[in-house]
Amino acid sequence: MTYRIACVLLLLAAAPAGADDRFDTVVKPFLAKHCVGCHGPDIQKGDLRLDTLKPGTDSAAWKAVMDRTRGGEMPPPKRPRPAKADLAAMTGWVEAELTAAEKARQGKEGRVVLRRLNRTEYENTVGDLLGLRVELSDMLPEDALAHGFDTVGEALNISPVHLERYLAAARKALDAGLVKTPKPETKSAKHAFYDLRTGKTDADARINAEQLAKLRVLPDGTQVTFQPGQYGQPAPVAQNFRALASGYYQVTLKGYAYQTDKPVAVALYHVPRGSVFGADQRLLGLVDYTPGEAQAHTYRVWLNPGDGLRTFCFGLPALPFNPKGHDFATHKGPGFAVEEVRLEGPLLEAWPPRGVQLLFGTEAVPPKGQEKNQYAKRSFVSANPKADAARLLPGFLSAAFRRPVSAEKAAPYVKLFEAQLADGATYEEAMRAAATAALCSPDFLFLVEAPGTLDDYALASRLSYFLTRTAPDAELLKGAAAGTLGTPAVLRKQTERLLKHPDAKRFHHDFTDGWLDLRNIAFTNPDKVLYPEFDKLLEHSILQETRLFFAEVLNSNLPATTFVDSDFALLNERLAKHYGIPGVEGVGFRPVPLKPEYHRGGVLTHASVLKVSANGTSTSPVVRGVYVVERFLGQTPPPPPPGVPAVEPDIRGAKTVREILAKHRSTETCASCHRGIDPPGFALESFDVIGGWRERFRVLPEKGPRKYALGLPVDASGEWPDGTKFSGFDEFRKQLLADPDRFVGCLTKKLVAFGTGHEVGVADRAEVAAIVAEVRKRGYGFRELVHAVVQSELFRRK
Repeated sequence: MTYRIACVLLLLAAAPAGADDRFDTVVKPFLAKHCVGCHGPDIQKGDLRLDTLKPGTDSAAWKAVMDRTRGGEMPPPKRPRPAKADLAAMTGWVEAELTAAEKARQGKEGRVVLRRLNRTEYENTVGDLLGLRVELSDMLPEDALAHGFDTVGEALNISPVHLERYLAAARKALDAGLVKTPKPETKSAKHAFYDLRTGKTDADARINAEQLAKLRVLPDGTQVTFQPGQYGQPAPVAQNFRALASGYYQVTLKGYAYQTDKPVAVALYHVPRGSVFGADQRLLGLVDYTPGEAQAHTYRVWLNPGDGLRTFCFGLPALPFNPKGHDFATHKGPGFAVEEVRLEGPLLEAWPPRGVQLLFGTEAVPPKGQEKNQYAKRSFVSANPKADAARLLPGFLSAAFRRPVSAEKAAPYVKLFEAQLADGATYEEAMRAAATAALCSPDFLFLVEAPGTLDDYALASRLSYFLTRTAPDAELLKGAAAGTLGTPAVLRKQTERLLKHPDAKRFHHDFTDGWLDLRNIAFTNPDKVLYPEFDKLLEHSILQETRLFFAEVLNSNLPATTFVDSDFALLNERLAKHYGIPGVEGVGFRPVPLKPEYHRGGVLTHASVLKVSANGTSTSPVVRGVYVVERFLGQTPPPPPPGVPAVEPDIRGAKTVREILAKHRSTETCASCHRGIDPPGFALESFDVIGGWRERFRVLPEKGPRKYALGLPVDASGEWPDGTKFSGFDEFRKQLLADPDRFVGCLTKKLVAFGTGHEVGVADRAEVAAIVAEVRKRGYGFRELVHAVVQSELFRRK
């Protein structure tokens, strides 16, 4: 039975008496009068035909009819407007029909389809299960997106390729997590920026001399670098250091700005083992070191064996080219002086690691007679393998499956263990085989939820993956075991606890990646001729601004409308300079009050948002318009009709995109959609591709030096489909918030889709409206909005 036929049967079963009569007496005449002229037998604009549309068929078409007529988009402005009563009757019937069909399906299956963990969640979950941090996500196929998110069940399919990669990822994780070495000693050691080789050979002496010649060594032993990496200057911190054991390490970098009266911005990076030229490096922190007395900044970082650290100094001038090398002993420019690097670790939270405790109960042991030999090969052994497997595997499986596992549920894994043992495997190999199977099983890979109200364990998982992006912790599982998690007071308390958890940063990161498309921040590189001011520090700063702003709005429970307009921005010196805002110094972010002439406030003015909605060379009102309509107004514009070419900007500046679009919109087929898409895009034309404010477009010259020129003036005025006009971005932003319920409703839908794994359907709209009404009473506080979503039936039911 096809999905469409099933929907028809469900709708007919649920439809009240007289439903078809209302279609014949209300809906059909409305469509004939106002819609069939453009969507009938002779013309099908937008590839949509309505004269043959029947009740219970093509729910997407009926939804489009309802939303576009309610929104005033249809009929087109030049057509007679339908009477309000007729419009309400028609859209009311459509909504009732769609709601009945959705409710009927949800009653049997639940609104959320079976959802697989995405690859980020898989990596987080495996790491927390085994008590380690290991890179697994890149081993798995990229997850598909739906409604901007990689958490939506309908897009998270599974294939033979997935299963093959899960098997490899599980084996890699178990290799790293089932540590067989003795408990490592936590050590604290002082290093120089460049550690001298300790060997006594001539080669060691030569290399030490060569490296020290690329630094300036002060009488007290302090080493000064003038630009790590240039002229072979050492870039790694404690160059000879490599982590010997997995765990958290505390890294303290002590130094000061040298030969300058200004701070030096120093970034510290984690460099994984095998990284080529730091390609996979991860930023740990970026701080200012001031002149004068040395300052110490401390970082906590997880390192695996072979991992290292490196620095980069922002703002230090490039050294002049010299084919004979550079004399650093007499260099007069600014640098970074490093007094010491102190490394302490591994800082063990538990021993043996959690994975070992769960699967084997005790650490590995050396062979008999070699207990004092620290180099002896160790293994996990058992005097009674079958009994130990039957005792230990249910506990491991309970932790992996995020709910209690009975002996019956564990039986297949115990049988697998016994089969491996019978085939000649050791106790350790057979337990690893059972654990590998568990990490590739549906109970681990999927969020198992039964239709209806979620049981406490399913609710614990949904809440945890929503806010910390991993499996529920011990406190959540304790509440689930007690059967109290589903009570409103306990659920609110746990939600608040998770919002304060360090791992809530994952929610900040992953939600903004989907909602604002920040995952594509590096997808395009700004043209170096048109935008020469774009540099590494600005690239880092624009992303940090939006992440920190999201966290501030959430943590301070600011109105959700702050995302559209705010009286402050979180800026550092580089970003403030880019925005033309004076009085901000240093690389650290801090709140900065905004003035109207800055044209800033809200994420639509963030350079990150303006960059991901442009292509690196030019801006498109269509692309940016779709971005705003989808992410801030909650509408999904239909795709362009087949055969209609994309609107390409004139990078030579002879015509503006507005002029090109005017011709494009002269066709009614195109105009019907562009009336709603283009106005937000026109308003954002005042911002260039890297988020700078502009009065004129930058263009590439046809002749002469490769330097940009100023072209035609920017026109950021526009008109909404209802005839409301705006003169520029500032006025547009005010109009965007004229109906705050609309934006907050859109944001609510995004949170529900991200948190539950399913988009908001027509049947869910009443619940969304109730959530918005509740938070309206509380000033639209964003933290309260998250709480309201968690307390809603949408979140608490499958």
